This record gives sequence, structure tokens and C-alpha cells, in this order.
Amino acid sequence: MAANALMSCGMAAAAVRPSVLSSSKSRFAASIPMATSGATTSRYTMSAEWMPGEPRPPYLDGSAPGDFGFDPLGLGEVPANLERYKESELIHCRWAMLSVPGILVPEALGLGNWVKAQEWAALPGGQATYLGNPVPWGTLPTILAIEFLAIAFVEHQRSMEKDPEKKKYPGGAFDPLGYSKDPKKLQELKVKEIKNGRLALLAFVGFCIQQTAYPGTGPLENLATHLADPWHNNIGDVLIPK
Repeated sequence: MAANALMSCGMAAAAVRPSVLSSSKSRFAASIPMATSGATTSRYTMSAEWMPGEPRPPYLDGSAPGDFGFDPLGLGEVPANLERYKESELIHCRWAMLSVPGILVPEALGLGNWVKAQEWAALPGGQATYLGNPVPWGTLPTILAIEFLAIAFVEHQRSMEKDPEKKKYPGGAFDPLGYSKDPKKLQELKVKEIKNGRLALLAFVGFCIQQTAYPGTGPLENLATHLADPWHNNIGDVLIPK
């Protein structure tokens, strides 16, 4: 009799649980698999959001790679602006993913840090070097002219493309390994790219803040100093006046 009573209570709880969860205002109610008395179960997925409980802006529908509904200032309310911001973010992410290894690798190899690497430009007749080797045509005016022409050409070619997706993901020569041939794999790689790019952007901002706090030092030097004495060499040493 006791076993029958427990079984009856369990079935009643299973029948009541969906109504309790569905009446709750919690967003997590839709994400919990709810048991039923039948043999089948239903699965519910919750879309990832940057702040649980905050409403997702209607113009951020989650279709873009890395879209978690983050726009607290409402900058993307205008569709044309939103598309431009997506493109700008992706381009800056790619630059950051190039710059962060370019900062860390030379310092790790003992070839100086990124702050001192640009000091040659302030010297009259200074010669640029890369990994300790002189750069051909390495004077400042020549390098600026080459960079201006190269970037102008690339940006002009990109502006000629009217398809927003092709502007961000041109493929062809920029996909020599053919990753874009599999649409499902391409979508996964797009998300990975934007996530790693955002991390690289934060890393570069951190490098700049560290250099401002300790002029002339690189990120690896700052890291080594912190690990040598973490209780004294940390952010509090900068923020708290002595």
C-alpha cells in the first residue's frame, strides 16, 4: 500500500510540475526537460543571452554569428547601422587577432616589446626592423605611403561588393582550405571567429592599459612581474595611490 501511495504521489508531481513551471515568470522554465506520464519526452532549448532575464532587442534575432542580444545602447536599431557595425566588428576582430600574436611572439623570442619597436619612427632617418632584421624601404614616409596605397586598394575593392555577406566573408582566395564548402561547418567557424576576435580585442585593450600604467613595458614583462609578487604587483598597485 505504501508503494502504491508513493507511486501515486510521483505521478501527481509529474502532472503538476509542467503547470507550475509554465506559470513561473522564470526564463529557465522553457529550458528544463519536463517529464510526462507518457513514454516520450520534450526537449526545450534556451537561446544564449548576454544577460539572463533581460529582453532581447527585436532587431537582434540571433541569426548573426555571435549574436547574444548585446546592445545596451541601442546602436543597432537602424538596420543600415546594424549591418555596418557587424562588418566593422568583424574587421577589427581580424586585425586584433593579427596584432595580439604580433605583440606576444617577438617579446617571447627576446626581440623586444611592441612599445619599443616603434621608437625608431621618432628618430630622424630611423630605420624600421622586423624580428631584428632591417626592413627594405624602411623609412617612415615610405612605409606610410605603402600602407596608404595598400589599404586604399583593399578597401576600395571591398566597397565595390554590394552583398553584405560577401563583404564580410569573401571566400575564394581568402579560403584556400575550402572551409566554406560545408555550410554547417562554415556557420560554426563564423561563431568561433567572432568569439576569438572579441577576446583578441579585449587582450589588445589590456595591453594598452598595461603600457599606460607601466610605460615602456610589454605584456609578458608585466605578467612576469605580477607572477613574481602577485600580492604587490597587481591592479591595486595602479588604482590605489601610495
